[in-house]
Amino acid sequence: MLQKADVAEVLAAEARRGQSRRAVRIVITAVVVVLCLAGLIWAWFAWRAVSVPSYVTDPVTRGDIVVTLVETGSLEATQSIPVASLVNGTVASIEVDFNDTVTKGQVLARLAPEDLAVGQRRAEAAVEAAAANRDAAKATVADAQSALRRAEELDKSNLISPRDLELAESQYLRAQAGLAAADAQLRAARVDLDSAKANLAKADIVAPIDGIVLDMDVVAGQQVGPALLAPLFTIASDLAKLDLEVGVDEADVPLVAVGDRVTFTVEATPDHELHGSVRQVRSGPKISEGVTSYVAVIAVDNADLVLKPGMTATASIITDEAKDVLSVANPALRFVPSDVEGDDTEVPGVYVLKDGVPTRIPVETGISDGQRTQLLSGPEAGELVITGIGGP
Repeated sequence: MLQKADVAEVLAAEARRGQSRRAVRIVITAVVVVLCLAGLIWAWFAWRAVSVPSYVTDPVTRGDIVVTLVETGSLEATQSIPVASLVNGTVASIEVDFNDTVTKGQVLARLAPEDLAVGQRRAEAAVEAAAANRDAAKATVADAQSALRRAEELDKSNLISPRDLELAESQYLRAQAGLAAADAQLRAARVDLDSAKANLAKADIVAPIDGIVLDMDVVAGQQVGPALLAPLFTIASDLAKLDLEVGVDEADVPLVAVGDRVTFTVEATPDHELHGSVRQVRSGPKISEGVTSYVAVIAVDNADLVLKPGMTATASIITDEAKDVLSVANPALRFVPSDVEGDDTEVPGVYVLKDGVPTRIPVETGISDGQRTQLLSGPEAGELVITGIGGP
């Protein structure tokens, strides 16, 4: 049987256990409340990060802007002349080789002279025959003239009939006509002789200009003549000066002017930048598959003879440039915040951040190279302009 002291002790122990359980419940409740508050705070910051955009900016810089037009083309000799045979014949010998330097009038090849010499001898014989015919015609004229004089004397004494006098006159006229024809035949024969002599002289095929043998398409024993279209030789002028011919689209050709500086590279040395200048913009159009273009000719200094005719080149024609100017990235000129209303897009402008808010600044622009645009008025160098919206 419990005593009163024992009952009091039991009750005290139960009271202490009840207090411990309440303390645990309070702690757990506090932890839960703290976690909930932390979650709410995190969610608020996350929502704010999503709802408030971050902006991508780029500084206004000072430097040079160069506007270029990129085109492709090929290198050509400044002057290139095909050389063919002006007479029919057989190639007897070839006097030059590829890449030989030649001077005007130098023999490139010789034709066998036999056929041409026969032609000259035939022409000489024709001249001799025509001269003999003319002499005979002269004698005929003299005879007819004498006969006419005798007939005229006899007619004065009425010793000849009018019919015989008419015959004498007509014979004299025919003799004069025969002499005129003989003279013409002699002149024609002499012309043929001059032509035969010239043809014999053309048995030597010579260089028409000073230059270099760029191409050859001839072998000894080959039959040649003016009727054949393919040239036997191609002589190029001094290769220390070349032309780079590029096609310029009709929309861009107004931008290109004589004197424009050009940089270009060739496939043989793609890392080596070369220089030239536009010396001509041809007016004749080139139409290919419905596309119209015009040829710009770029003068190239090739003193070291590294470049060769026919090489493919990629040229950058400098059509405009501005030195030491302020410029802005092109996306800044296109950027407009999505929540901006009533933006005057007729006037160019850029946006800068002021107190975290995009603020528009009107600008005046100059030339553009496609990446950056010259600023004539607006933000100063180093000022950040908005070019887009970044991630959260």
